[in-house]
Amino acid sequence: MKKLSFYPLICLFIVLFSACEDPDSNPKALLNVLLVDSPAQWDSVFVEIEGVDIDVLVQGRETQAQTFYLEYKSGNKRIKVSELVGGTQLLLGRNELPIGQITNATIILGDNHSMFIGENRYDLELSGSDDNRVSLSTSITLEQGISYDIILDIDLERSIVQTSESPLTYGFDPSFKLVKGTGLVELNGNLKPTSLYPAIYMRSEKDTFSTHINSTGEYSFRVPKDNYVLYYNPKNERYQDTTFSLDLTAVRDSSLRDITFKVKP
Repeated sequence: MKKLSFYPLICLFIVLFSACEDPDSNPKALLNVLLVDSPAQWDSVFVEIEGVDIDVLVQGRETQAQTFYLEYKSGNKRIKVSELVGGTQLLLGRNELPIGQITNATIILGDNHSMFIGENRYDLELSGSDDNRVSLSTSITLEQGISYDIILDIDLERSIVQTSESPLTYGFDPSFKLVKGTGLVELNGNLKPTSLYPAIYMRSEKDTFSTHINSTGEYSFRVPKDNYVLYYNPKNERYQDTTFSLDLTAVRDSSLRDITFKVKP
C-alpha cells in the first residue's frame, strides 16, 4: 500500500506478541517485519534493504529510549519488490522487544537499486536521501500478551522519478508510509485486462492509499476503517477510468467486485 495524493502497496507488516503466560521480570514481545508492494508500470524493481531500526521507550523504573536493529539476513539484500503483490509478504527481520512504546521505525537502505523496462536495466541512484535512511514516526504501546500489527508501504509511484530523457535515466527518492495495523480492513479484488499497468487508489478525508495488480489481475489493500472513494486509473488513453464509493466503517474484511476497464467510445 502506498501514500499518494509503491498503495504497492511497497509495505512493511509488523506483528508483535508475547507468549509468556507466567509473570516475567523481563517481559518481551516478538517483532516480525514484513515487506509488501508492487512495481506499477515497471516490469520489475529491485530495492536493497539492510534492515530496520526500531526505537522503543522501554518501560521500567525509569523510561529509557533504546534502538533495536532488525537485520535483513538474506545473503542477497536486493529484494524483487515486483513479486510482492496480491497479499504476498517478505519477512525482513525478527527480534524480541521489551514492553514499552515504539516511537519510530527507520528503514536502512543499501546503494544497489535498479529496475527493468522490457530487457533494459536502469540503475536507480538515491536522490532524496543523504544517508540511506528513511525515518517514520509512530506511537504504539507494547503490552505483554497483546498482538500488534504495523504496515510499512513503499510508494514506487512517488519513489521512482525520471531524471533525464537522453540518455534515459531514473532516480530513487524512497517514499514510505507507516500504518498502524490495529483495526485495519483487508480488501481483495480483481482487475482486467491484465495487459495494462493500472493503479488503484483509495482516498478518504484523512489519507490516500494505492496499489497495483499482479500478473493475474489480483490486488489487495489493508486500510483503516473509513469512507473511501476508489479510483481505478488504467494508465492507457484507450480505456475509461472507473470510480465508486465504499463505506468501510463497519466492515472487517471484504472482497471487492471485479472491475473490467471499458474501451472509450
